[in-house]
Amino acid sequence: MSSTTNEPAQTTVGSGSGSIATREPLVRIQGVHKYFGSHHVLRGIDMEVKQGEVSVIIGPSGSGKSTLLRCVNLLETISAGRIYVRDELIGYREANGRLHDLTSKQVAAQRREIGMVFQRFNLFPHRTAVQNIIEAPTQVKRQSKAHAKTKALELLDRVGLADHSDHYPAQLSGGQQQRVAIARALAMEPELMLFDEPTSALDPELVGDVLNVMQDLAKSGMTMIVVTHEIGFAREVGDTLTFMDGGVVVESGDPRRVIADPQHARTKEFLSRVL
Repeated sequence: MSSTTNEPAQTTVGSGSGSIATREPLVRIQGVHKYFGSHHVLRGIDMEVKQGEVSVIIGPSGSGKSTLLRCVNLLETISAGRIYVRDELIGYREANGRLHDLTSKQVAAQRREIGMVFQRFNLFPHRTAVQNIIEAPTQVKRQSKAHAKTKALELLDRVGLADHSDHYPAQLSGGQQQRVAIARALAMEPELMLFDEPTSALDPELVGDVLNVMQDLAKSGMTMIVVTHEIGFAREVGDTLTFMDGGVVVESGDPRRVIADPQHARTKEFLSRVL
């Protein structure tokens, strides 16, 4: 499948910091297309995310940002192309030049290495914060409850909720619930974290706490792909910034340069509206 001829070409404005630039890619997205019926959502996406990099994706609604994350995390299957995480082909095995679907067990094993935080928190309402966090480690990784709980309490402390371990989701603010969701994803010890507009459902005064947790994760060296409208976060924390529109990468490069001096007219128009 090929992109339509009137799509904007990718413009590379710059690269991340020097230390990041010398690292090997952890994620490689090559020529990825995604159709929903006749709707062509992703139109040949090429992207690399290096080990320890914070890759921020911005763009208007319907540009394919969330779909791309869901393809990386195997929540959606791609229609064409390849996605690799640490040189492992995601969702398929290749034999004699042909792709073959992985089994559900193999897909689940790959997904365990990729944490994802959604717009909505998706916490179990009948379980406390610590119970939400230990669910996957005990059920999927077969960790003992004692070990999983010790780790969960450490993670709650890391996200600033050490004194909320026994609170149910209904007793937590939206920002606190999202921080529990981040701790829950971290409990599986993923090598890659995906964030799909993690602050979009929050009241403005709660956004900062979640972004601070994400910034601390970035400082710790976690590889992250973040879909967000928080331009300040992109500027201050991101190593690369990618602007998507119409299912293609319009512009990508150093966040400060892209934001201050976008090279593509569509990027300029978008940033003028959100800044």
